[in-house]
Amino acid sequence: MTNLRAQPAAWPISEKFREILAELVREQAGSCVLSFRDPGYSAENGGYHPVEIMVGSGGDIGYITDFSFVGIHPHTELAKELDFDFSNQVFEQLGFHYDISAGREIFKTWQENFCNYFCWGVFKVSVDPM
Repeated sequence: MTNLRAQPAAWPISEKFREILAELVREQAGSCVLSFRDPGYSAENGGYHPVEIMVGSGGDIGYITDFSFVGIHPHTELAKELDFDFSNQVFEQLGFHYDISAGREIFKTWQENFCNYFCWGVFKVSVDPM
């Protein structure tokens, strides 16, 4: 799948982000979920946020979800911080829902940061078929 796109929003996907995802989903015959985890990430020590990306069999990115710990220690839990739900045209930030267009600028920054973190090797990656 080299024709990755964030449809139907048709947002620009950077070449680096496209390369990362294409390499990971190359062997997949259908839709899959990519999970990116920093093994050291915790509420106490911080780290790099876990990320989940769903890629459809046609190369459409269904959603990108960035998780973070919320709450006060010792009662923290992992929750969605950013959710770009392209299939439903919804952008969510810390529990507030907006039209997908509201997340466009945040996505640009998120995408650049994610690519850097991936290249630094901070994530343990898994690819699971749907």
